[in-house]
Amino acid sequence: MTSTYILIYPPITRSERYSSKFLGAAGGSQVPLGVLYIAAYLRKFGNGEYNIKFIDAEHEGLTQEDTVNRVREYVIAGGGNEEQCYIGLTSTTVCFSRTLALAQKLKAEFPNIKLMIGGAHVSAVPEHAMSFNCFDYGIIGEGEITTFELLECLRTNGDISQVDGIVYNKNGELIYNAPRKLIKHLDELPFPARDLVKNIHSYVPTLCDYKTLPVTNIITSRGCPGLCTFCSNAVFKRTYRERSAQNIFEEIKEVIKKYKIREIHFNDDTFLINKKRINELFELCRKEKIKFNWSCFSRVDNVNYEFLKYLKQNGCWHIAFGIESGDERVLKDIKKEISLQMVEQVIGWCHELGIKTKGHFIVGHPTDTVESINRTINFALSVPFSDVVVTVSTPMPGSEQFATLIPQDKHKELDYTKFNSWLSIIEPEGINAKEILVKQKEFYKRFYLRPSVIYRYVLSLFCLAGPKRFITLFMNFLYIILPIK
Repeated sequence: MTSTYILIYPPITRSERYSSKFLGAAGGSQVPLGVLYIAAYLRKFGNGEYNIKFIDAEHEGLTQEDTVNRVREYVIAGGGNEEQCYIGLTSTTVCFSRTLALAQKLKAEFPNIKLMIGGAHVSAVPEHAMSFNCFDYGIIGEGEITTFELLECLRTNGDISQVDGIVYNKNGELIYNAPRKLIKHLDELPFPARDLVKNIHSYVPTLCDYKTLPVTNIITSRGCPGLCTFCSNAVFKRTYRERSAQNIFEEIKEVIKKYKIREIHFNDDTFLINKKRINELFELCRKEKIKFNWSCFSRVDNVNYEFLKYLKQNGCWHIAFGIESGDERVLKDIKKEISLQMVEQVIGWCHELGIKTKGHFIVGHPTDTVESINRTINFALSVPFSDVVVTVSTPMPGSEQFATLIPQDKHKELDYTKFNSWLSIIEPEGINAKEILVKQKEFYKRFYLRPSVIYRYVLSLFCLAGPKRFITLFMNFLYIILPIK
């Protein structure tokens, strides 16, 4: 008998995610590729044994009750046998409270269905996530192979202890199976099961992150070799692995031809590490006359002028760079391993070539001061960034900062709903939480309320996507000008 496997992205409002109704209303969305990779893997290797359903409760704006009702429909449609149904929930840290509430409702209504939780939070702090008995199994790290092996084991009454990469409770004790080895050859993974998404065109990034619609995201590598202290590596670790140019090209063709996508955001932590692979990819595109606008994330030390020029010629219009601070001492403290001179040079090159740039900055680093934050703001204003994102330092589970700043015996007591990069979790010496938020607001005001920036955004309202941009722009404006409560 075919088993029903229901994958769920939890219901959380954007206001909860960003701790602000204004930022929430202006926030974008992207296809949750992580769970769709798992769905695709089960399809490919499950020999037709799994009837897979997907619920993106956040994107659809579903409540907890709506989500439970949807699950009930799928269970009934699958024959109503709870023992032939499985539920997989994914959760980041900020979403965990909502994931937990949903899991508790599901377990109450469907006590015989096995519930699994995967994603960043359980991978980083399994002792916290698995302290709640609504979760039968936690999946640590990459989920494709582990989920498949776990389901096969449950379906055939196999030996759970032989499934690598899972954690579970047994007789009141938390059991950790052997860790799952990282997936070495990413080309072996099938493309994400985007057909499970109701309307791929309804996923729209924030207003400065797209040029043409419809747009979608693609992941071409896993793992980041950077040593940044604030970054969590609980799922993909620091071992960089990449897909081949040919494999990426085939997925690009699929999203363009099957889903009518016109723009792509390469959602890797840092897309531009391997110049040879990038050259091979766009040579394949050139040979088949496939053109599209695209954007990506990168480090400033991964590019030079000639490479940027090549990217521009092949459709790149926007690059987001992680800068984090405009103070050399703070950059060293957080192990960013870049210099401000390097930032000035790279952003200057992008400006000259017509590539828009977004600088990602963080205020409230563990060694930040009022003076270092002021230097960061002044630095950002002196460099021709197109946009900035200014978040608040948050010791995310799985990061070096979390390990060093938060004692392990305190993990279960933390209010993880505040771990969203918009609230102050830690207070550096010499600056308190309220001052950090004031400085964040000042950063945004001084950057975006400049006449040249306002003029540029007003002009952007007259493009084809202008009506969609207006609401986002208005809500962002309210966030900038309204005082902190």
